[in-house]
Amino acid sequence: MGRFLVPVWRDCIYIQTCIVTRTRLTCLAKLIEHELAEEIEPVLHLKQAKYSADSLAAALDAAHAVAFHTGLGEALSPSTTTPLSSYLSHTGVSQFASSAYSRSNFALVADGATQVALSKWVDQFFKKSTGSGSALTSAPSKYYGGQQRIESASGNAIVIAFPTNGLNAPDATVEVLTSLLGGESSVKWSPGFTLLSKASAGAHGANAVARNLSYSDAGLLTIQVTGQSAGAVRAAADAAVKTLKSVASGSVSKEDVAKAIAKARFDALTAQEPASAAITAAGTAVLHGLKTFQPADASKAYAGVTAEKLTTLAKKLVNGKASFAAVGDLHVLPFAEDVGLTV
Repeated sequence: MGRFLVPVWRDCIYIQTCIVTRTRLTCLAKLIEHELAEEIEPVLHLKQAKYSADSLAAALDAAHAVAFHTGLGEALSPSTTTPLSSYLSHTGVSQFASSAYSRSNFALVADGATQVALSKWVDQFFKKSTGSGSALTSAPSKYYGGQQRIESASGNAIVIAFPTNGLNAPDATVEVLTSLLGGESSVKWSPGFTLLSKASAGAHGANAVARNLSYSDAGLLTIQVTGQSAGAVRAAADAAVKTLKSVASGSVSKEDVAKAIAKARFDALTAQEPASAAITAAGTAVLHGLKTFQPADASKAYAGVTAEKLTTLAKKLVNGKASFAAVGDLHVLPFAEDVGLTV
C-alpha cells in the first residue's frame, strides 16, 4: 500500500512515493504505447482546460517566459494552443526517459527506510539505470526582463517579478523582504497587517501577495495580484509598486523589520517540518550539488539582515529591469510603465 506523486517544477521532476512499512515492492512502471493515447493525452487535455481558466497560472508562466526565455521560462502547463501532437509520441517520450533517468541525472533520497532496504530496492529497480546515459545539460539561467499581455475572460491577474539569487546562493535579505511585503493574512477574516495588505486594502476585491520563487541557479521575487475586477487589480498593482518604492526610500519602521525577520525565520524552519518537504529539499540539494538546509545557518543569516540591507535590495529591484505579465481585460489592466516599472 502506498501513494505515488510526480510534481513537476521548472528545473526538475520529483517522483515521490510513500509506502507502508514492510510493503513489498514488486514492479517498476514503464510506458506502454496504448497508454499514451488512452490515458495520458485525455488527462493533458483536462489540464489544458484547467490552465486556460487560471489567470494567475498564465501570468506566472508569462512572467517566467519574459524573465528567462528558455529553461526556467518554459511553461509548467500546456495551454489550449500548445501543439502537443508535434512533441507527443511514444517514441519521443521513451527516448527522453531513457536519457533523463540515467544515474547521472537523478538523486535518490529516502526517509524512514533502512539502509539495507534502500540498497535492496536500488539494486532491484535501478539496475537498468546505468551510468551510460549522458547527463542532461542546459545553459545557465540568464535574466532578460520584459512584459507580456494576454487577453482572458477567466479573471484578471498581474505578476510583477524581479531577479533574485537561486538556491546556489541563498540570500536571507530577499526572504525577509518577501515577508516584509507579505500580503497573506494569518488572522481569519482579516486582510492582514503586512505592507501589501495595507496597500491593497483600498482595491476592494483584489489581493496582492509577495512570494520568492527560488530555483537551482536563479530566482524571482514576485508580487502576484489577482481579482475579478480589472480596475481593482490595476489599483492593487499600482499600490504594490509604490509600497516597494517606499521600502527603497528607507521609510520602514524598525518594528516592521523585526517582524519580517521573525516571520522569515519561522517560515524557513516550518517549511522543513513535513517529511515530504524535507526530502524534496534534500533531493534538490543533492541533485544540483548544493548545501542541504541547516537550521542554525539559516537563523544566523536572518539575524544578520538589517533595515539598510532591505533598503539597498529594494532600491536595486525598483531601479532594475522588471518582468511584468498581465492577464485578463487588457483594456483596463496597465502596462508596466503605467505603474512605474522599467522593463
